[in-house]
Amino acid sequence: MTRFALLAGAVALTVGACGNHKDSAPALPGLGPTVQPARTPGGAAVPDQYTLRSNLLDASQLPAGFTPLDDPPPGNTGGAGGKTDPPQCANVLAAIAAQAPGAAAQAAAQFAGQNFASVDVDAASYANGGAAQAFSAAQQLVRGCTRYSGKDADNTKVDFQVGGLTQPQAGDGSASFQVRTTSDGLTLYTDVSITLVGSTVVQIAYSDSKEPDPQQLSAMTAAQVRKLRGAAGP
Repeated sequence: MTRFALLAGAVALTVGACGNHKDSAPALPGLGPTVQPARTPGGAAVPDQYTLRSNLLDASQLPAGFTPLDDPPPGNTGGAGGKTDPPQCANVLAAIAAQAPGAAAQAAAQFAGQNFASVDVDAASYANGGAAQAFSAAQQLVRGCTRYSGKDADNTKVDFQVGGLTQPQAGDGSASFQVRTTSDGLTLYTDVSITLVGSTVVQIAYSDSKEPDPQQLSAMTAAQVRKLRGAAGP
């Protein structure tokens, strides 16, 4: 199941449970400036997919109440699926390897919480300095998709709005944003960080039926950087 299907399903279930409630959240802030890497980690070691997977966050490093799900099948990209307007915006929230092809290794972990909350972690590693290019490509994708729409399996329209999110810098460079996924007047909220760590780009998406605490995303991002740097050495 794609991340789009999970988000759309959560919105649909919330509609069924809560009636025709209208979202009244204020408009999202604009995206901040494009983030340039603090350094160019072209010579960083590239982990294989098993090492990369073992160094993603586990449930003990997430907010309380999250449990691990089965890993997505190899090649699963997530994102908004094929019925998206504009089409390229289907890759917003997709796996980093889908946003920036050419990864030497990729891995993902998924976690479920209460009331439709979820945490999705995915990472892709690149040889020959490709990680910095992938980090830039992920930012450019988001900037071209501040508003887009899609349809779920039942042909229900789902609207997406992307805006800025203030987070501390992490790793060799990090960019953050938030996504509102709305259907029938109800909204699911997602806070996202994309971080460059050596030869790896990692994306953390924290979704909930209410606005997530941005400090929790900050803590997860910092923990993920420490874990990846521990795998890569000093």
